[in-house]
Amino acid sequence: MFERILLPLDGSEIAEAALPYGEELGRKFGAEIILFHVCGPEHQKYERMHQIYLDRLAETVERNMRKGRTKGTQVKVIIKVEAGEPQENICNLVKKSDVDLIIMTAVSASGIKVAKMLGSVTDHVCRTVPIPVMLVRPQGVQRTVGKKQLINRILIPTDGSDLSKLALPVGEELAAKLKASITLFQMARVIRPYFEGAEISFYVDYTKLNKREEKRVRAETIALEKELRDKGLIVTHSVTSGFHAADDIIEVGKKVGADLVVMSTHGRSGLRRWVLGSVAEKVLRHGETPLLLVHARAG
Repeated sequence: MFERILLPLDGSEIAEAALPYGEELGRKFGAEIILFHVCGPEHQKYERMHQIYLDRLAETVERNMRKGRTKGTQVKVIIKVEAGEPQENICNLVKKSDVDLIIMTAVSASGIKVAKMLGSVTDHVCRTVPIPVMLVRPQGVQRTVGKKQLINRILIPTDGSDLSKLALPVGEELAAKLKASITLFQMARVIRPYFEGAEISFYVDYTKLNKREEKRVRAETIALEKELRDKGLIVTHSVTSGFHAADDIIEVGKKVGADLVVMSTHGRSGLRRWVLGSVAEKVLRHGETPLLLVHARAG
């Protein structure tokens, strides 16, 4: 699935928080790692220094990837330095180099945005490229220190729609390669007993409707859990009832100790579905767990 992984770097230690994840996935998938730095016009005269910086990083990444790599897998790390605008150059490199995955650093709402790479560039890349993008939280790096493997538990939220399930093959492949467990999550949307500014002239038993919806969602999630277990994966599930899916995803991730959330960036809206586009954005802004976004176009 992942043959070529791109790690954009801006020279900051925060951006380098993505490197251990690139090493782990590169080692397990036998993927080629591309360390990529874009220098703006004002820094173009320092291009040689950027080259030296990436050369040294590449040596470290190669050395780390050789430790515990799967027998028969190759270790290949290449570097690229270009002049231009980061978001444009990253997207162009994805097109011309057949990149399968981008791993980069992002900060949550509680973090501090440092360096150009972490703000508008991350947003632009996530919205533009048609491939999965993994966003690593620098504030969570300390929790990974000393861990033999970074990704052991994967949380996959869905809303029951086909579009939301585009994240499943990616999550399945990661779980199989990493021998990680999967927790499937789905939220049953609670129907409000009133609507602001509107009068209801008929009686509706909302308690019964909500219980029926939770039962439907749970049955749907259990059926999906069985499908994945039949493939030899370790799978559990979690179902909640509520109004705000993003909040529940973040809380369930903490509860199960997820090391990675894998989700689609689009879903189907409506009474029985929550919109994964806005949900994914809120999880990105307020969560702390690394997030792998699978854009609908990637399917």
